[in-house]
Amino acid sequence: MNKIRIVVHGDTAAEESLLDWLRQEPALRGRVRHDTSPPQVGTMGSLGELVVESVVTGTIGALTSLMAQSLSLWLGQRRAQGNAHTTVTLTTGDGRSVTVTSARAEEAEQLLRLALEGQSAPDGPPPAGASDAQGR
Repeated sequence: MNKIRIVVHGDTAAEESLLDWLRQEPALRGRVRHDTSPPQVGTMGSLGELVVESVVTGTIGALTSLMAQSLSLWLGQRRAQGNAHTTVTLTTGDGRSVTVTSARAEEAEQLLRLALEGQSAPDGPPPAGASDAQGR
C-alpha cells in the first residue's frame, strides 16, 4: 500500500482545515485519515499528520494531479484569507519530500507534482519559501 504523508507545520486549525478539504475530494473519499506520530525523545507531545492511502500500486500516479492541484488551491485559499505563513510538507511512500507555503501558493502545484512524480525540480534556485522536489 502506498502512502502520502502531509504535515501542516505548527497550526492545528490549518491541519483540520486541510483534512476537511481533502475529504471533500470525491477521488480521495475513504483514503484520507489523521495520524499521530509517537513523540520524539526530548519533545513534548507528538506531531499530527494527514495520510492519503492508495490501496493498489500505481493508484498514487492517478492521484498525483488531483493531490497537487487540491493542495495548491487550499494553500491559495489560506493566503487569500490572510494566512500567508501556512507551511505544508508532503512526503511520498518512497521518501521524496517537498515543503511549500501559502505565501508561494502559485508555485506549490508545480513543486508538488514534481515530488509526487519523482522528478527533480527545474534548473535554478528553488523558489523562496519552498524546497525542491528532492527535499533539499
